[in-house]
Amino acid sequence: MERMATAVTGSGARVVSVRRLTGGVDASTHAVRLEPGGWVVLKRSWTTSGRSLAEEFERLRFAERLGVPTPVPIAVDVGGEWFDRPALVMSRLPGRSAVHREPGRWVEDLAEALAAIHDVALPADLPVVLRAPHAGLAWRPPEPAKLRRTDRVERLVAVGLQLQHDLATDPAKDVLLHHDFHHGNVTWRAARLAGVLDWSEARIGPAASDVAYCSVDLAMTHGATTAHHFARAYQAAGGQELDDLPRWQALWITNDMRWVGYWVTGFREAGLDDLTLPVLRRRLRAFADNVLASLTRPGPTAPTTGRDGNAPYRRVGDRPICPLDLS
Repeated sequence: MERMATAVTGSGARVVSVRRLTGGVDASTHAVRLEPGGWVVLKRSWTTSGRSLAEEFERLRFAERLGVPTPVPIAVDVGGEWFDRPALVMSRLPGRSAVHREPGRWVEDLAEALAAIHDVALPADLPVVLRAPHAGLAWRPPEPAKLRRTDRVERLVAVGLQLQHDLATDPAKDVLLHHDFHHGNVTWRAARLAGVLDWSEARIGPAASDVAYCSVDLAMTHGATTAHHFARAYQAAGGQELDDLPRWQALWITNDMRWVGYWVTGFREAGLDDLTLPVLRRRLRAFADNVLASLTRPGPTAPTTGRDGNAPYRRVGDRPICPLDLS
């Protein structure tokens, strides 16, 4: 730890306090107080390869230009000289991570932050790490041994594969994607969003990917109504057109069905004991049925009015391109 402190703040630096931060699968993360220097966040890889942390450092450097607070990259040790494994040091954002139990203003905060991320201008000399294939191109359906191929799953997989085919032949507009955006990857202060964490997967791609990813996560943790609220709030915040949102949701639902068993521990660490595996799976199945039904529902060419009298989505022909009526 002393070698890291010296590398970050210079000779004579010492470690005053260390606190483990919850979350993270491929790395250990700690808040470390240095003197001098104050609080920083230390992320150490479980592997000997420093590539992922080196790429995260570059992504964090790009994220500094955003209109939302993000961690500032301070130093990276790709060769493992500090801890015999790769490590990354970044600034510590104000606030703390939290999973809200009830819907509220925080949903709009999430949507507004994501809209701001998607709004950043993409330069011609975009860093190579941000050109990594997005999920719409790189995703592969879970093997049957990992996710039982029920009729529902088969339909979801078919939708995801068709989306991939269409994106390969007719690419959508690229924006900056966080690519892992959900309410557990932000910090909160005085009940308002204070910053966006975990940029290790950032890249360019269609905005609907991020919106679908977060909406599926919210459907799993809070229910379909909150997912619908988020998607509508994103567009109210001036977000991008959500072309193919339901098909992106089908792709991410399939992904969540595969990995949901690994996330229960994280929810338990956050004190959310009510989010048991049966509850999460039941909500994902219900959301999947809603999304699949929307893809087969004939649609008008004009905006469609939702149950509350507003227009939660619109269609062009039979293709839904905005938030679904998920209430």
